[in-house]
Amino acid sequence: MKNKTKVRTSRFIFILAIVSFLIATVQGILYYKKYDTFFKFLLVIQNSINAFGFKASVSIKDVIAFMNNEPTLINTVVGYAYCIAVFTAPYCTISFVYKFLERILRLIIGFRRRKNCQHILIFGYNDDVKAMLRNNKSDPKELCIHVITTEKIGQEEVYDLNKSGYVIHNIDVLKAGAEELPALFAKTHLEDAKNIILFEESSIRNFSLLQTFRLCEKDNTEKIRLREGAKVSCRCEEEGIGRLIAEYYNSAAGKDAYYDLELVNFPEMQIHKMYSDIPLHKVYEDSDTPLDECTVHLLVAGLGQMGQQAVLQAMNLGILSDKNKIIIDVFDTDIKKQKAEFINQFSSETFDISEDSVKLKAEAADGVLEINFYALNVKYLDFYSLLREKTASNPYTYAVITLENIDFAVNCAMQLDEIFCEIGHEIPIMMRMDSDRRLAGFIASENSALANVQIIDDRSCIITLDMIINREIDRIAKEYNHLYNNISIITSDEEGNSDNSDADPETEWNRLRLFRRSSSKAAAYHDEVKEFIIPRLAKEKKTDLNKKLEEILGTDGSIMKFTGSAWRMNGSEKAVLDNLKKDSFAYALASLEHRRWCSYMASIGWCAGERSDRFRKNPCLVTQQRLMETKPEMCKYDLMSLMERYIRKNDS
Repeated sequence: MKNKTKVRTSRFIFILAIVSFLIATVQGILYYKKYDTFFKFLLVIQNSINAFGFKASVSIKDVIAFMNNEPTLINTVVGYAYCIAVFTAPYCTISFVYKFLERILRLIIGFRRRKNCQHILIFGYNDDVKAMLRNNKSDPKELCIHVITTEKIGQEEVYDLNKSGYVIHNIDVLKAGAEELPALFAKTHLEDAKNIILFEESSIRNFSLLQTFRLCEKDNTEKIRLREGAKVSCRCEEEGIGRLIAEYYNSAAGKDAYYDLELVNFPEMQIHKMYSDIPLHKVYEDSDTPLDECTVHLLVAGLGQMGQQAVLQAMNLGILSDKNKIIIDVFDTDIKKQKAEFINQFSSETFDISEDSVKLKAEAADGVLEINFYALNVKYLDFYSLLREKTASNPYTYAVITLENIDFAVNCAMQLDEIFCEIGHEIPIMMRMDSDRRLAGFIASENSALANVQIIDDRSCIITLDMIINREIDRIAKEYNHLYNNISIITSDEEGNSDNSDADPETEWNRLRLFRRSSSKAAAYHDEVKEFIIPRLAKEKKTDLNKKLEEILGTDGSIMKFTGSAWRMNGSEKAVLDNLKKDSFAYALASLEHRRWCSYMASIGWCAGERSDRFRKNPCLVTQQRLMETKPEMCKYDLMSLMERYIRKNDS
């Protein structure tokens, strides 16, 4: 372990200092042997001390002359040893001074921090962690950040990090036994930390680190138990490992887990940011196209991790009505291999899967969703000939280039921009450019060659400490989940209190299994899309939005009655469903939300069937019409986006 190596080095320097001091003392005794005892003692001590201060009283020249005048064996051996000690002694001094200053610096930083400062632990020290630390603007007095790494960091870099308020610990946790962990973590305040961030580059290593923490009551008592309510952010970019981690955490049934867990996927975050800044419906924002006819035709060049995220998130964010089409064309040079890996997460019970396309079955959800795969190289003429053909018949509305090869990516962007401009069809063209920020800056600036091309923010732009520990999307998702739990099941003719708003949103959230949290986050991500959809739908239905919300969801709402803190159905389940079907605006929003939920669930591998979290089955994964026939009591939950909007309107 590197921690043991560090200890051994410190011991070696200490022993070297003692040996150097003894050699300098012996040389002094021999050299000053003709002096009186008192002065001899002082001169010997002075020489030994000066040897550590870069200016020995007895120089190497003096020693050589002494050995030549009295060429005895002991004088020769001690003389040569002393010549070496003259150099080792100052080195020991430098080392001790550095250690002393380092400890003084830590002590000063420690005094500057408040006793109740928040401790955050980051495992790993790589480019992503460095970017997060660079982007950190928090006050070191309020926040103490510990970086735990196996990487060997230069002393100068450690000093700079310490000066900025970061504490570095060289610990390899995975090589330590369970009995060693408490001692290793003694200085890290692990058991007091509110946030633990596992950001090693290996998903497997992060999972292994996760297992050093005690999961629940029945877990190994030798593992480290975190503080109550601690949040662990675990980086994981592999679908298979992600499922393994989720299964591990879900084994504690959520509510029994000692800590809150969130899986962090950087490509997913980058694409979320892209679709948030430039939404999929961008081309329709200034048009009068009806929502049902707002076809999302997405082009994705490259099916790596970012390309896959572009496709998967479009299946959720591309829902603009219960009928609009979502067509995604994916191009990759090795499409056969990439497609095989990508569709492995889809269920054949939910999708019709053929050699070159994947289509969501009609019975699984309303609307049209199809993904087409093309084995064409962006360097070849056939690629652009096909694009011109497809653009002429069904114009693209959005393009994402996630190719790793910069030359291919730039060439592709220029060709796409030219093709789309030829037909006067300007659409967002988003391009990945992680490895060359200078080129990215040029492309992002105004230039005629790439007028409609924009750069996808790289990791260094989106990875911030605040984003990890205070994610806005988490807050919105928790509100959605809290809202879901506060829809009363008490009907108007039953007795009982429908005000159950005292429940803690944080507690409710921590009881959820990971896939349920992901479902709430998907709804929260779609909120930005609904800011476009809801006013537009109200306009199409020729209704005033605020009046309509009050009419169907107010204190005397026709569907739900708002009690001021919770919700109560207006009548029986049948009456609520009948009233929902009678109101075209409410029904359209409910149908849209149900389709969005179905599409999202399908994107993470679920299918219709008897409810089973283990086998990813849910009876509600059907069309709106089928849902009203088989699970009518579930339809009211699809009004949550309207209910959330109603609450925000009343609070403002």
